[in-house]
Amino acid sequence: MSRPPSRTNTANRIVEASLQLFNEQGERNISTNHIASHMGISPGNLYYHFNNKDEIIIQLFKRYSNELLDYLSKAKLPETIEQMIDYMMGIYDVMWEYRFLFSDVNTLLNRSVELVGEHNEFTRAKIAPLLVKLFTQWHSLGMIDIDERGKQDLSINIWLVTKYWFDFDSSMQPNVKITENAKQRGVYRSLSLIRPYVRAEHRAEFDALLVAK
Repeated sequence: MSRPPSRTNTANRIVEASLQLFNEQGERNISTNHIASHMGISPGNLYYHFNNKDEIIIQLFKRYSNELLDYLSKAKLPETIEQMIDYMMGIYDVMWEYRFLFSDVNTLLNRSVELVGEHNEFTRAKIAPLLVKLFTQWHSLGMIDIDERGKQDLSINIWLVTKYWFDFDSSMQPNVKITENAKQRGVYRSLSLIRPYVRAEHRAEFDALLVAK
């Protein structure tokens, strides 16, 4: 006799189904009843695992942050301009899988104190230092000229553009469903912030590769 799905398996299925629906139809358009119906389970079964939709969103944010940090910790720091472009595309690839989180970031944050804490800790203590490390390496390689304050400012500015990119890109094309092409445009816009720091002897290559990609 086959065993019924474990609580953990069902919870994971709920999270997976929610991610699919949030990405495809928008988080605001999906209720817990929609999720339960999509899965073919009762609303009560869903509430056995999650008290409300925000608890599911917090789990998805934790999954997203863990996946992005895993990518950033394992990916080799880029040593060339082409590697830098590919490195940034890897970041956008992870974010695309959780794109609903960035379609209305502030509304989500305003709904959950726990999510605000997770978000702020993720940005301040984890993402910013990794970007500073990247710019330190590029400075040591002679690719950019930047001081310590510039590294701090650039790390925050690039993250701001990257985090809000999908929301901004969607607003520029109202009533058009966002596609993966938005990632390419996001990479260009994020890396354009580095251009003022690129040394003169590398700038032509930087411009040519960024446009070509």
